[in-house]
Amino acid sequence: MHDNSQLRLEGETIYLSPIQPADATDTYVHWLNIPEVNQFLESRFIVHTKESVRAYIEKVIKDPAVYLFAIVKKDTNEHIGNIKLGPIDPHHSVGSIGIMIGDQNSWGRGFATQAIRLLVEYAFGTLHLHKVTAGAYENNIGSIKAFLKLGFFEEGRKKQHVRFRDSYIDELLFGKLNPDLT
Repeated sequence: MHDNSQLRLEGETIYLSPIQPADATDTYVHWLNIPEVNQFLESRFIVHTKESVRAYIEKVIKDPAVYLFAIVKKDTNEHIGNIKLGPIDPHHSVGSIGIMIGDQNSWGRGFATQAIRLLVEYAFGTLHLHKVTAGAYENNIGSIKAFLKLGFFEEGRKKQHVRFRDSYIDELLFGKLNPDLT
């Protein structure tokens, strides 16, 4: 378990704050149950409740290999999504990134790119990870653009690996190396 409750990663228009059980709001639960929001999330196969979201947050907080942050707009302090680093493999110094912008009014405004950049800076600069990885469905154009814009490289493609609606599609795998450790 790591105590990062006072941590705040500042961006231009957002900040990342460690998620807390109190963040399991009706709004957060609603995002997870909207098909357009959860279409690229593995959690889309279950119906979420306030209790299930709070239990997930409490479990993640106790896991020393996972960092889960709320993405918050600086001007309104509105929680618009989450970004996760983990699990972190301490033997290989590698962690994976997952992101969700739940607030649909915040889509296409660069918040995801900014959140990924902040988390990568934290992963490399503070945690001294050697590498961060991410995955994206082949039709998740927003995530793919964000990762490529931030210097991630495509490492591979898992052919017809995930079910999307009524068919199987590819999952793209991305990576980024810590420039200070390569």
